Amino acid sequence: MSRGGGAPGPYAAPMTISTRLLPLVAALCLGSSLSACTAQPQPMPSPSPSESAPEAQAPAEAPTSVECPDILSADGNAKLAADGLDPREPRVVDPLAVRLVDAGGVACTWVKPQTDLILTVVQLPVPDSEWETWEAALTDAGFVDSTGSGALYTGPVEGGSGMSPVVVVTGDRITFLNVPAFADMLAPHTI
Repeated sequence: MSRGGGAPGPYAAPMTISTRLLPLVAALCLGSSLSACTAQPQPMPSPSPSESAPEAQAPAEAPTSVECPDILSADGNAKLAADGLDPREPRVVDPLAVRLVDAGGVACTWVKPQTDLILTVVQLPVPDSEWETWEAALTDAGFVDSTGSGALYTGPVEGGSGMSPVVVVTGDRITFLNVPAFADMLAPHTI
């Protein structure tokens, strides 16, 4: 069978829309840049670490740390704003608060500009297995269970401010506050 103009043979390709458009595409390519019309392999993007298959890992524990705005309740944060206290670099001086920070606690400080008003809060998640160690640390630092319930401990009076810092124990957290008035403005935390 002939390839030319006769009846198509068994191996001749039928005339399709794509074979009819080929001369048109070639003409367009000659009128534009040739690089746009040449078939170039597109690079395959390498998968980012988040797209790749996860490696086998031990199950992650639930996050236990918080950020400073999360330590106080909405009312506590509103009181800070109303009183004009602004967040500052943490300033931790109380020995118990320093120990909490050294154990991985989150320290936060708010200051009222041009005054000596400072609120320092340190919060540490504590598993039940470590509670006895922290209870002994509270006693060693001079903190006393104020209510008999193990929920509020009052520390020795500070010389400069004349106030006693407090430690609040709620759920799985120990929270140090140098200003006792904010003790009832902590966000609730439970295990």
